[in-house]
Amino acid sequence: MKLLNPPDIMPEAMRFLLRAVLAHKDATCDREELLALVAPAGLAEVLRPLDGRDTDTDSDREETATGGQTIAKQSLSALRMLGFVDESAGTVSAAEQTLRQWPSADLLTAPSFSRALRPQIWQRSNAEAGATRGEQDNFAQGVALLWAIPDPLDPVDFESGNRTFVSYQRDHFGTERSSWPLTNSVRWPPLRRWAIYLGLAQPVSPKWVVPDGSRALLEDLGDLPAQQYTIAEFLAHCATVLPICDGGALSLVTGTNGVDLTPGLSLSLRQLQEAKHLTLRSESDTDFRVVALGQEREMQSRASHVQWHPIRTSRGSQK
Repeated sequence: MKLLNPPDIMPEAMRFLLRAVLAHKDATCDREELLALVAPAGLAEVLRPLDGRDTDTDSDREETATGGQTIAKQSLSALRMLGFVDESAGTVSAAEQTLRQWPSADLLTAPSFSRALRPQIWQRSNAEAGATRGEQDNFAQGVALLWAIPDPLDPVDFESGNRTFVSYQRDHFGTERSSWPLTNSVRWPPLRRWAIYLGLAQPVSPKWVVPDGSRALLEDLGDLPAQQYTIAEFLAHCATVLPICDGGALSLVTGTNGVDLTPGLSLSLRQLQEAKHLTLRSESDTDFRVVALGQEREMQSRASHVQWHPIRTSRGSQK
């Protein structure tokens, strides 16, 4: 499955469709009726980002506005491939895992859907990891490369400016464009959209993002006991829930020398520390990692241990 290929697969379109299915009796409805119900009314909601801020440029809106029916059909296919719905004889039904997670349509919020999407996408990407380059999931490859680009606080555009995604694709995958996860600029807006929605990046402008997975890590490490871990132990937990992290099954690099953390993970850990969910400690001169936000010495720090103390609300979930 290639999330970034046109025509658009939109995460909020997927949620809108799934809510409509859950709202029907027995969480089952006619496929054509579902598409007719969702496409006209759903397009405006689809184009909103997760945080509710309308930051799309006119060109981005044009790229996403390929038609309500087209978006709905592609997004419904993605729901089926990721296991959220079943289709048979023109009928769409909520899968068992969907009914367990959201017994009613009103519980299917954007944050809860984002959390549910991540493991499904990683599972499918892992299954495709052994395929030829052209058959692998281009989103997983694209976001993993985004996390591997040096100086994570310096935004990257696709092919304009001093730092371009194109140049880093060329460095990592070679000069043959067909081997790149993003073979052209059309796939750049979907990569930004999906990375932001899944909590793997933060927008800094309508065109630029920085690789910040602090939200995804905070949510997916929710069951991890609050205690001190060695840096190796904590990184192993991160790689399990977020396989684009260092040592994960979908990571493109593990650091330049086995000590330096990848830029995306470095920024994510520093963000979690700033939000007081963890504390990076330097208590060993032998088993440590370098958390680096840039090439300058003052942008780098050593960490041998992680004190994990996520801030929780009164209901037991992370803020």
